[in-house]
Amino acid sequence: MPPDIDVDVQALRRLETAAKHVASSLAALEAQIVSAGDVPSGAFGHLPFASDLLRAKYAEQVTGGKELFGAANAAFGRVATALADTVEAYELNERDLDSGFKAIQSGLPG
Repeated sequence: MPPDIDVDVQALRRLETAAKHVASSLAALEAQIVSAGDVPSGAFGHLPFASDLLRAKYAEQVTGGKELFGAANAAFGRVATALADTVEAYELNERDLDSGFKAIQSGLPG
């Protein structure tokens, strides 16, 4: 007989909430990075070649940061969704088991 599985559904819900919070925080950081990328054209000075190089490298870092935080945000969003789906599956399974036991009990002579 397979072992019983005891799942702490409330712990899964807390993890889901935490994952949603992390995703939200990462989305806010991503927005701040995008905002930080909006700098005036003269922010890196007016030296030929050097200013353009600095501006390009800065833009590269901003783009990379945006992509990384966006990917992390999406990953934590998927984790939160998976946890929510897991909780729903366990709860549905518990309801089905409960219904099955009640059906069996109602058919037994009292």
